[in-house]
Amino acid sequence: MRPFQDGDDLRRIDPAATARSGRPQVRSRHEEVEHTPLLVADFRPPMLWGTRGRFRSVAAAEALAVEGWRAVLAGGRVGAMLVTGSAIEMMAPRPRETAMLRAAGAFSRAHAAALDAPEAGYDSLAVLLEAISARAAPGTAVKIATGLDAPGADFGRAAAALMQKCPLELLLIRDSVEATPPTGRFAARICGRITRGRFGTSASADHLAARCIPHRIVNAADPVLPEAA
Repeated sequence: MRPFQDGDDLRRIDPAATARSGRPQVRSRHEEVEHTPLLVADFRPPMLWGTRGRFRSVAAAEALAVEGWRAVLAGGRVGAMLVTGSAIEMMAPRPRETAMLRAAGAFSRAHAAALDAPEAGYDSLAVLLEAISARAAPGTAVKIATGLDAPGADFGRAAAALMQKCPLELLLIRDSVEATPPTGRFAARICGRITRGRFGTSASADHLAARCIPHRIVNAADPVLPEAA
């Protein structure tokens, strides 16, 4: 039993539970909730860069789109959460192809807004995980596409709390220089300033593995393709 969400089948509203709570309640089987992924796109300022193929933020949107279409074609519903430097937009789960078309349009609009404000302030991933835990229905399969930038001091605790409520998987977006960093010093624009420094191998995957957080690496330079049927 859970609160009614936009896109739910009206025939599943439970009259007795609705009368007791004072707001519409729907009854659904656990496996139905598990087939309702929440696609979380990290479009915070640290994601808005890339050295080969595409921005990490674009690779994140493409990877989530593949996950969403796979769920819709299997008969599930799809919800989305779009995170920029200034806002979090939540889209309630909906069924059928129209849900993914709606989500794809939202990805595009949110990404354009993020590019217009690349130096905006932003919250840590720990704050984002807490927002997901507060909004997602129990059992919802949460899929977050992120580069794991600015995880926050409470990231491990927040991830553990979310995993107690929902299945969690991180699509770890990795740029080419994070996998095979070049030698030498380079100039980069960071937070409005030109900074010189060296690239280093990303330890994000090790960070997730140490906390037993399920994850898959998505290389931003590679095409994001659906699995063969």
